[in-house]
Amino acid sequence: MSSQARPSLDGMPEEVLAKGRRARRVRNAKIASTAFAAVAAGIVAVAVVMPTTGPGHAAATHLGSVAKSAHPARPSAEPVAKPDPQTPPAGGGGTPASAAVMLTSATPLVYILQQPGPKAPTTAAAVLDELLKLLPPGTTSNYALYQDQYQTGAQVYLNGAAGLGMIRIFLYNRSLNMDACHSSDASDFTQVCGTLPGGAPEIITKIPGNCVESLAVDVDHGDGTAVQIDVPTCLAWNGQTNPPTNMAITTAQAEQIAANPAWGARLMNAAVVKDAAHRFSDVPDGS
Repeated sequence: MSSQARPSLDGMPEEVLAKGRRARRVRNAKIASTAFAAVAAGIVAVAVVMPTTGPGHAAATHLGSVAKSAHPARPSAEPVAKPDPQTPPAGGGGTPASAAVMLTSATPLVYILQQPGPKAPTTAAAVLDELLKLLPPGTTSNYALYQDQYQTGAQVYLNGAAGLGMIRIFLYNRSLNMDACHSSDASDFTQVCGTLPGGAPEIITKIPGNCVESLAVDVDHGDGTAVQIDVPTCLAWNGQTNPPTNMAITTAQAEQIAANPAWGARLMNAAVVKDAAHRFSDVPDGS
């Protein structure tokens, strides 16, 4: 066996760590969540803040940032077994948590009011359907769906102005913890906290050392919907590597998609849910 060529591990740690982080976002920051729940208990009225929406809305007004050094952790030289998508790596991964920390309680405030009309339980197919409507011009392919107790999401490749690239979206029934930018001692990424024009909290994360999560844009819609757009600098794991690419969309375009009022972690437009169930019935689960 020692004479056999060892399989390539290029890119595998990035996929593994990205999966671990997604699973971990929904079960961390318990102290912050407890404090938030105590504050929320004293709120007697729900405030609704209407955002500026549509393709031309302004970029976020960033309130603060934490810039970390861009020296990524090196993957282990030992073989790495690629885990099931819902199973985080042992020990929570080899690099610090990257994107926005999710509170385990949802804020009663509504920053981005969902579009009116009949609703149905959100599905990954419906998320994919809406994402395709919001992308800039280009050819799409390589669809994948993500749906479990923690998240609902989709993957798409876009061959547009920047060339072929990948985009992933995840909806969480959670709220953003805006203290995340001020509480991490991570050394391999940069986070910027701010708000969109309508008041929706936003966290932008950049991880130079992880192509799968090179850019993550998180927007809190309020009332239990937090949307994350991942814009990688590589494609999905193909069995041997994550082929390198350019970013398919810009940060501003990712913000616009994440802030779209169609998103709902629990409910979305009933017609979209019904149509997507037929259109994307053969789309595989993401890995």
